Amino acid sequence: MTVDPASRPSAALLAEAADWLIRLEAAPEDHALGRAFAAWCAADPAHMAAFAEIRRSWLAVPEGLAAMTPPRLHPAPTRRPRRGRWAAGLAGLAVAAGLAVVLLPGLALRMTADAATGVGEVRQVTLADGSRMQLAPLSAADMQLDGNRRRVILRRGEAFFQVVADSGRPFVVQAGRVQVTVTGTGFEVDRDDDRVMVAVRSGTVRVESPDRPAVQLTPGETVEIPADGSAPKHGRIAPDAVALWQDGRLFVDGATVGEVVARLRAYTPGLILVADEALADRQVTGLYDLRDPQAALSALMRAHGGRLRRIGPLLTILDGA
Repeated sequence: MTVDPASRPSAALLAEAADWLIRLEAAPEDHALGRAFAAWCAADPAHMAAFAEIRRSWLAVPEGLAAMTPPRLHPAPTRRPRRGRWAAGLAGLAVAAGLAVVLLPGLALRMTADAATGVGEVRQVTLADGSRMQLAPLSAADMQLDGNRRRVILRRGEAFFQVVADSGRPFVVQAGRVQVTVTGTGFEVDRDDDRVMVAVRSGTVRVESPDRPAVQLTPGETVEIPADGSAPKHGRIAPDAVALWQDGRLFVDGATVGEVVARLRAYTPGLILVADEALADRQVTGLYDLRDPQAALSALMRAHGGRLRRIGPLLTILDGA
């Protein structure tokens, strides 16, 4: 059967579904967890589709049967997996989910984007006008520089731009419905499924999106534009802290553990799951080394009362101590 790539669950949703699968298998008699899972499935048909895809990979049942059969929240005791099967299942899930969440989207973008990066890869691209674009891991962009047009389409991920000044040819970065326009400056654009964030290191940029007033940003100013249409969030950081990932560092101030883990996923092969919602919601302020993401995860858990467990080379689980 041919699957339309546009209809497949997003990488973030597949990771969320894998997290549900692990928690349900680990605690099959937890009725509160079962009710929470049922509510999650009911909230959006895409949730159930993502769970079915992850479950197919783990249980290796025929695709049609897996798609039609709802997951059992409380398996009968005779069907409960033994410890050995649980360990083997986790290993299988790590391979299947890790490939689905990390490798497959990256391969698709590498085949179609003008420039793309893999897990842990940072790439600098010198554009035809002399401007420079630095792509963070798991990022992709298309370039359109000809005649009077200077445009980059950021399809996914993070990029830092150092733009050569040219008052007659504004430089435009398109990230979904958000457009960033400059003549010469240094700035970062970060795009994922939920929002677009723009931060300025030097110069001035103009940020526009449908149904919202345009805003001007100066050095140290940031704006985050949610994809759901809610109000933009404005902030300030030190200009030198913009795009610290170029130097292999991640600085966060008031982010949650879950948000930090989401950033570290782009630097870690395989899958990182946060199996404890209370842990995921804890606020974080700190500086982490992106060149050693496992050490960064360990430091994060030590500082915030969590535990890190590695299951094979492709699965890391974080939960409360």
